[in-house]
Amino acid sequence: MNLRFEEEAKKEKRKKLIIELVRYLIEVILVILLAWVIINFTMKKVIVIGSAMENMLNSGQEVIVNTITKHLFSPGRGTVIAFYPEKKSSLETSLSDSNILIRRIVGLPGEKIHMEDGVVYADNKPIEESYEFDRHVSAGQAEEPMQLGEDEYFVLSDKRTDLDDSRSSSFTKVKKGNIVGSVFMTLNPFSFVSGPEPEKETEEEKDS
Repeated sequence: MNLRFEEEAKKEKRKKLIIELVRYLIEVILVILLAWVIINFTMKKVIVIGSAMENMLNSGQEVIVNTITKHLFSPGRGTVIAFYPEKKSSLETSLSDSNILIRRIVGLPGEKIHMEDGVVYADNKPIEESYEFDRHVSAGQAEEPMQLGEDEYFVLSDKRTDLDDSRSSSFTKVKKGNIVGSVFMTLNPFSFVSGPEPEKETEEEKDS
């Protein structure tokens, strides 16, 4: 009688162990699947092209772009975005990862943007930017008011002396449909994207 009871107890214990093991394997598979979905459908690795975003981002540096939030809400002022440039001719293919550019949003859809003495104005009101930028720069075509459409953004380089942004007539504004996503992380070194680092003083400047 006791032997039968012990045998039944062992069978029940093995059954519970197998159930727990299967449950654990299912959880591991679901976690791996979720991670794969997140990596492949909500994030994208992009390589920085050019020096326009120095000294925050350098040419050739790899960054991670959040591609899902753009479907939930529109990017705000100050957001660093990755986007496809407008095609300059019918023969040019702009929707290629090798063409993706990175700039900072300064003007929002529907605003009238212009620049004076390095300061950006939206609807004739100065924009208070979160970081310090060089104000001894050219306004380019933004010297005259630029009206943004309901799906257009005015973007600037963090390196404000680099006119490869919306101040250039050949660059133009960025359309919402061309935005890949917001840049939030750099690789090598690993860090979160914020703003340009303050320029370090030289030894001569410290002594003066």
